[in-house]
Amino acid sequence: MITIIGAYFLNASATVIDKFLLAKKIPNPAVYAFFICFLNLLGLVFIPFGFHFSSWSQTLIGLFNGVLFTFAYLFMFMALNRNEASRITPFMGGLQPIFVLLLAFVLLGEAIGGLMLVAFAVIVLGTIVLSYQKKDSKRPMINSQSSYWLALIATILFAGAYTLNKYIFVSEGFVTGFVLVRIGTFLGALLLLLRPQNIKDIWAEVRAPKKASGGLFLVGQGAGALSLILVSYAVAISPSVAIINASRGLEYVFLLAIVLLLARKHPHLLEEKLTPWIIFQKAGAVALIIAGLVVLALA
Repeated sequence: MITIIGAYFLNASATVIDKFLLAKKIPNPAVYAFFICFLNLLGLVFIPFGFHFSSWSQTLIGLFNGVLFTFAYLFMFMALNRNEASRITPFMGGLQPIFVLLLAFVLLGEAIGGLMLVAFAVIVLGTIVLSYQKKDSKRPMINSQSSYWLALIATILFAGAYTLNKYIFVSEGFVTGFVLVRIGTFLGALLLLLRPQNIKDIWAEVRAPKKASGGLFLVGQGAGALSLILVSYAVAISPSVAIINASRGLEYVFLLAIVLLLARKHPHLLEEKLTPWIIFQKAGAVALIIAGLVVLALA
């Protein structure tokens, strides 16, 4: 449990940094996704610790798993670029276990009981409460409707990726599965180069990176990478992938706390609107999502 707590605190911190960089430093989400997925090649350092080749079919599944992660990141960053981190992240995390369980039921044979359906209903209610936003003429960059559609696509892709993650870890072991998925994520990053504008924006960022963005990017990705390793390890040793996703409610508590803390001292840093009503709405929605995740874990 300590592994999961640490992982989700690190991931909450990384999400806040992601939102800041997307809003202030690297506005093209594809560029941000490319750099993050490119760094996945660092996963090759695990090769000496137990990597093995078994078959082309398993290798292709692992690589495809990584490509799914690449495009899940891309759609998530597109959503974060258009809305607040404290709305998009819980929205995605609340719905993701539902899709994970459905896919696990179909692909891995995990059972779905009546209590799980109750949990689904509570989680969906929480996401509906969270996604309710009035148009704000003072913040024209906020596009709530499109951001939630993008977040939904990202959620489905992440659910598929995590389900395949469980499969590849079980069939090939943690090290082999982890390395294959990291290589696949890098290959997915190369697919982003098919769009000429992405190449132009990536090259511009490499030639003249914005002041202070490089160091902050590395800190955020360091936190995200360590979180990924911890979560991947937990997925590998856990009897059910759904339990790991259910524990993600901790991340939203950390995220909301970090956002509130930063908003007090630096209100323009993350472009979060935090009136008393909005804080109550977000806290209530997060509480519903966490309650649903807890019921899901108990089921």
